[in-house]
This record gives sequence, C-alpha cells and structure tokens, in this order.
Amino acid sequence: MERQASALLQELSVIVGNKQVLTSQDDKAFYTTGFRVGQGEALAVIIPETLTALWQVLKCCVAQDVIILMQASNTGITGGSTPDGNDYDRPVIIISTRRLKGVQVIDDGQQVIAYPGSTLTELEDTLRPLQREPHSVIGSSCIGASVIGGLCNNSGGSLIRRGPAFTEKSLYAQISEQGEIRLINHLGIDLGQTPEEMLSHLESKQFTIGDTANWQGKIWADDYAEKLRDTESASPARFNGDPHYLHDSAGCAGKIIVFAARLATFPASKATKTWYIGTNDEKVLIALRRFLLNKLEHLPIQAEYIHANAFDMTLRYAKHMILAIRQLGPQSIPGLMARKAKWDVKVKNFKCLPSNLTDRLIQGFNQITPPLVAKRILDYRRRFQHHLLIKGDSEQAAQLTGLLDTFFTEQQGEYFICDEHEAQDAFLIRFAVGGAAISYCDYLGIDPNERLIAFDAAFRRNDDQWLFDLPAHLQDQIQADSCCGHFFCLVNHQDYILKPGVDGKKFKQEVINYIEQRGARYPAEHNVGHLYAAKEDYQQHWRELDPTNSCNPGIGKTSRRKFWQ
Repeated sequence: MERQASALLQELSVIVGNKQVLTSQDDKAFYTTGFRVGQGEALAVIIPETLTALWQVLKCCVAQDVIILMQASNTGITGGSTPDGNDYDRPVIIISTRRLKGVQVIDDGQQVIAYPGSTLTELEDTLRPLQREPHSVIGSSCIGASVIGGLCNNSGGSLIRRGPAFTEKSLYAQISEQGEIRLINHLGIDLGQTPEEMLSHLESKQFTIGDTANWQGKIWADDYAEKLRDTESASPARFNGDPHYLHDSAGCAGKIIVFAARLATFPASKATKTWYIGTNDEKVLIALRRFLLNKLEHLPIQAEYIHANAFDMTLRYAKHMILAIRQLGPQSIPGLMARKAKWDVKVKNFKCLPSNLTDRLIQGFNQITPPLVAKRILDYRRRFQHHLLIKGDSEQAAQLTGLLDTFFTEQQGEYFICDEHEAQDAFLIRFAVGGAAISYCDYLGIDPNERLIAFDAAFRRNDDQWLFDLPAHLQDQIQADSCCGHFFCLVNHQDYILKPGVDGKKFKQEVINYIEQRGARYPAEHNVGHLYAAKEDYQQHWRELDPTNSCNPGIGKTSRRKFWQ
C-alpha cells in the first residue's frame, strides 16, 4: 500500500510540480480542517494550476482508485469539503481549486463562465465596471466563498429576487459505473470533441457563445421571486436537495467534478436605500413580511435578520472581521484566514504556549476597542431584540417607506432610513455573524466539533413563527446562541454553543425533531455536509451522479464505501 501511494504521489508531482503536492501534516492542516467543523486525514492535497492539469490529476486518481475530494475555498459551514474522520476504505486525495481562478464575461456581460476556484468577490469585481452583479453579493463572499462551491450546494444567498444558485449549463467530469472518467460538456458551447480540446479552447477563449443545437437550458432560478410571494404555501421556498433545483452541477455536493459553469448576471442597482427596523415581538416581523410581500410592486433586494444575541456576539468576538472588511475589503479575508491557520499550526508546535494564542490576541484587541458602529444602530440594539435590514432600489423608496409608515401605525416597532455609513455598518454586522460563534469557541478553547451545533432551516412560507422555540430542558443545555437569517425567504441560521458535558448528538437530534414537527426542511442552503442526513431522494440523485461513490463519499451521512455498499 505504501509503495502504491508513493508511486501515485510521484505521478501527481510530475503533473503539477512537487510544491503543489502537500503531504506534511502542517501543510495539509488548512485543507483537512473545516472552517467551522470537520477534520480528517488525507494522503495528500493537490493544487493544480490549469484546467488541463486538473483533468490529468483526475485521470491519475481514478486509475489508482482513490477517493477524490474537491475543495474550493473551504468556507463551508457543515464540513462538506473536508474529510470527516479516518475510516474511509480508500486513500483520500484532496484537490484544491484555489489556483483555478478566472471568470470569462460573455454575451455583453449578461452571462459569465466561472472556473472552479473563482470567488464571489472576484466575480463581483469583474462585473462592477460593467454595472452588473452576480447571483450572490457580499455575504459569504466576505470569507472568500467560491462561485462553484455555492452552485454545488444550491446556496441561496441573501438576494431575494434571485433564489438559490442554479444553472443547467456546466462542464464537468463524471466517473461511470465501470470506473471510467469522462468530461461532459453541457455549457451549450461547442468546445471540440476530446477533453484536451475542450479545456484548451475554454482556457484560450476559442469559442463562440451561441447555444449549441443539442443543449439549451436555464442559467438561474427565474421562478423564485414568485414562489416567495405565495405566503400561504405550507412548503419552504428553498432547501438543499429540493428536486426542483437539482441538475448536473447544481446541488451535486461534490459528487461530480465541475470545470466551469455558465451563469447569469444582473443589472446593478443605480442607487439603493436601507431601512433598519427594530421590534421586540417576532410576530410583528412575520406580519410585516406578509404585508410587504403582498403589497410591494417590486420585491426589495435583501431582507436580513439579526437577533440581539447575534448582534452582541458579533461585536464582541467578530469585530476584527468587520474592521478587516471595512479597511481592506472582503477580498482580504481568505488570505488573512489562511495566514491565521498557518500561525495556529506553528503555535501548537510550542507546547509552552496556549494552543489558541492567536485567538486570545485577536479577542484582546476586540475587547479594548470601541464598537465602531453607527450610533443609531447601537441605540436600536439597546432598545430592541429583533433587527431587520431591508435594502431596496431607490425607486422603491416612496412606496416602501409609505408601507412601513402604515404598518407601524398599528404594530409595535420602529424604523429609520440609513445613511451610507449606517447601511454599511448594518450589513457588515449581519455578515460577520457567521464567524462570531467560531471565534467565540476558539477564544474560550471550546471544540466546535463537540459543542457548536449549527442549524440551517427553511421554514414553511405560511409559518407564523421565526425563532426556534425549544423546550425548557433543551434551553438549559445551551451556553450561548446566535440567530440570523434571510428573513423574507424564512431561512433561519441558528447556532448553539452547548454547556460542557452536554450530549451534542442527542441535543441535535431533538432539535431536528422539533424542526421537522414545524414542517421545515434542513439544511436550507449550507449543504448537508457531514452534519445532516440527506433525504432518500437526494441520496438517489447522488448515486446516479457518482455510481462508484468515489467523489466525496460519506456526505449526508451516506456510505463511505465503494459502490455505496
């Protein structure tokens, strides 16, 4: 076995170069450890720099019958892009697409072709001079999330009108039941016949963009906005594994290898307004959601929720992320995260130092610095438990303001229209919430794999509740919690940090039972990863995509063994 592994690594080194084959534990640590949860062993991490090299690496891995785990930015919440434990039946090779960046703008900017390692920030920056926007904007882009990763997870993002990440047009590799790999071109663009031709023509832009006669399809979830307006429906608007949004790369969860995806772009808003709403009654927000979805002529751009607990945790433990984005831009976060991970590895090698020394220094800085958040926002935090941020086009301002005035003449709560600085602060707080719980755990030396339980639930469109209303015996097991979400979509992100000694598996199952009793689906957009059990129809979809179970086995609590045995 060792001789076979050595021969494989030597062959991979010939393809990508010795420096792009990582085998030491310290070098692999960043790739084998999840952003939030998940950790396992891998024989090596391979970092190809061209699509052609990626294809050659895949052929080599398939020939040697190893497990292939594709990884883009490793920003997943549920550990789905890293190994999980060490009980796989074949060696694991992680293929990182970090170097495979690139976005090709086509169709006069109305569409793009995204490469495996392209990030949301890169895509935003590419489209900004064209006054266009991608499917998702600042949100998970703050931590360097990839375009293809979002597509493979059907990630929903925060933009109300655009729905989950979706396309029927992609170029991907698939392993057949006979163990043969083939490159399938469903981009709708003629790139040639052989894989080498296709990849060469794609990388050199030697193609015309008209749809080929034998392959046409959708490039975004263009029916989503109307689904949201149906506030009487007893089903969620979107969730991972929704058959309506599964197609090739969309929702594949790493069971095929995506080389490129063809996606829609959207006109950028010429000017926007942000309304900041506060109340102490969640039912007021539920009523406001229904009122606005039924009354507004055009849906707003975003409607994001922050609970007071999440607000406080973010300003205390994730302030450094807010400041980094404000001063250096969201594109700086992936590099800063990677450097921190390297420092964490070095510190752990010095037994005389606390293993979380870097986190202690960061939190020391956070503790001694002022909030650095607009005064009116801090005032609303002191007065209200529930915070809702609504962003809309300036053309909507008169109608939306009038509707809010009408609504709050009879309902408890207030709002104000943000100036530019306040709007930036509000959304930076909202999108730093995702890192607050992990920063809390790192600082206090809490193992997130044991005590951080994250839920990502899509509630029914006619639900009259928003928060998780857990029974008292479960509430007593919680040390801290944080809640945010995409409110008009009724997608709730809830983090629980459990008290020492609590049985996390039992707690999680009881909460899942509660979610199911409410008719919700989970996860809503973070992918099942290694935290959730995939529904049977979703598992069947994966078996069809990956009959040998060679790509990302074990995802969704499924079998890790070859042929799903």
